[in-house]
Parts: sequence; C-alpha cells; structure tokens
Amino acid sequence: MFRLALIALGIVVLLLLTVSVLPERERVIPESLIHLENTTVNLYPQADPEAVWFFAAPEVSYDPDLRETILYQIEDGERTVNRETDFTLKSDQITINNDDNLRGERIFIHLVEDEWDVDMETKGDRLVLIDHRSGRFEVPRITIDGEGIGNSIYEDMSINFDFTDFQSGGPGTIGYSEFETDTPTERE
Repeated sequence: MFRLALIALGIVVLLLLTVSVLPERERVIPESLIHLENTTVNLYPQADPEAVWFFAAPEVSYDPDLRETILYQIEDGERTVNRETDFTLKSDQITINNDDNLRGERIFIHLVEDEWDVDMETKGDRLVLIDHRSGRFEVPRITIDGEGIGNSIYEDMSINFDFTDFQSGGPGTIGYSEFETDTPTERE
C-alpha cells in the first residue's frame, strides 16, 4: 500500500513539473474601442436640456476608457431646440467628450434662420470647441458668409449658439468684414 502511495505521489510530482515547464499561454485582451457603421447618434446635453443634436455618420467609434465618441464624415448633423432646427452641421470628424462638448478641426454650420454659412477651423493646436455649459462656440478661426454680414473672417472668437453675442480679438488676431451695399439713386 505504501508502495502505491509513493508511485501515485511520484506521478503527481512528475505531472506538476511537466505543467510548470510548459510555456505560459498569452491572454488575448480585446480592444476596448467600439466601432459602429452607418450610425445615427442623438446627443441630449445635460447642460443644454432643451437642445437635441442629431448626427448621421458612416463610422462612429466609442472609447469607454476615455468616455469619448468620435463621429467621422458627418454630412447630416443638426441641432434642434424645442423641435426647431436652428443650425445644420457637417464635419470630417467630431469628438463628443464625457461632458457632452464637441470638438473638431473643422466644422461647417449653416444657420437656418439667418441663412449664414459658417466655417469654423482650428488654428495651430487649438481645436474648435462647442461648449454646452457656456452655450458657446470657441473658435480659433471663423469665416461667416451670408446676407447682412457679407464675408467676414475673425480669429479667437467666442459666439453664443444663436449668434447674437460675439467676442473676438486679442493681441495678434485678425478680423475683417466685407459688406456690399446698394448705391443710392440720384434724386430728380
């Protein structure tokens, strides 16, 4: 009996030694990034509860570690307030951060009521920021074209969402507007 116990113990030790010298299997950790295609994204910003943003994007990725969503090739975006569209939006890439703010290198907006075309773009390493808490666009360089404003270019702009409060400037910034007016007719 003692002999059988020694043989069994020897076999167990031999198996344990064999298992200990085998190469360790590598664990495959899946990528945490989530990719979606042909997606519609609705954004309900907590800091702007009356607004809803709608985006249609052929590609969307979400990084749960950063809590950021990146939308690519947006051709059909819009912001509505009380179910009324106040502007539409296009961009090659927009990132929505965990505070519901949007940022990107270049964002095109069309103001529906004023019929203005707005091109917001980066300057240096500063990105365009759409900040819901302040209700403002923070834009390094902006070009606005439309009826009543002409063709205007400004740098370092801060603009509220309804484009009624503009702040721009600072040392070394550029700002100019080009207006067309009718020539008054001579009185007879």
